[in-house]
Amino acid sequence: MTPEWMLLENEAEAPSPSLLIFPDRVEENLRRMIAIAGSPARLRPHIKTHKLPQIVALQVGLGITKCKAATIAEAEMAARAGAIDVLLAAQLVGPNVVRFLALGRAFPHVAFSTLSDDAEILSTLNQAALAAGTTIEVLIDLDVGQHRTGVAPGPAAVELYRILASSPGLRVGGLHAYDGHLHQSDPVERATASDAGAAQVGALRAELARQRLPVPRVVCGGTPTFPIHARRAEVECSPGTCVLWD
Repeated sequence: MTPEWMLLENEAEAPSPSLLIFPDRVEENLRRMIAIAGSPARLRPHIKTHKLPQIVALQVGLGITKCKAATIAEAEMAARAGAIDVLLAAQLVGPNVVRFLALGRAFPHVAFSTLSDDAEILSTLNQAALAAGTTIEVLIDLDVGQHRTGVAPGPAAVELYRILASSPGLRVGGLHAYDGHLHQSDPVERATASDAGAAQVGALRAELARQRLPVPRVVCGGTPTFPIHARRAEVECSPGTCVLWD
């Protein structure tokens, strides 16, 4: 590609400001994501940055059929664009519980799941699912240092996971750990910090296994820590913003 790849043939016709996306760059970024992960099955890209069905469709076309969304609207868009496994990375409260259940009815071929870090929320989701005659898949959200959401890996997380596993209206989805606070420019420093958080998650997973509590999946990271988590064969990776990098 020439150094002038970003120049527009119809620049005079483009209003300013405008969002310009170069599809060949997006496709190359997706190919690199797959190469780093080793397989499209290990990828669950977050779509909150672009929110575009065209990019979700590109992902699906390359075999990336899972994704992560920040809102129910994004989750619905992903389902319409061809994703078949969508994790809503936001805790359901209030009317969003009903909206989430309606989403599952509208797209019965799509596996929707969500996160929780609170026993009261789990109880609310369990009651809503039972009343609707269905089940909700839930992953326990872990706080590995960002201190924004999640429960710290340890006894409290084990107890919360036990509540999830014993709720008849809920299905155990596994663990979710987002280390968005890690963006050190030095890759060695970033890897060291990421490894420390991953060790906590691994220890929790081992304790859950010891107590015979299933952990179907572990979803980790964002774009800055993606290459680090990609080295952990047992996790799903969730890079997002790198899809639009130049």
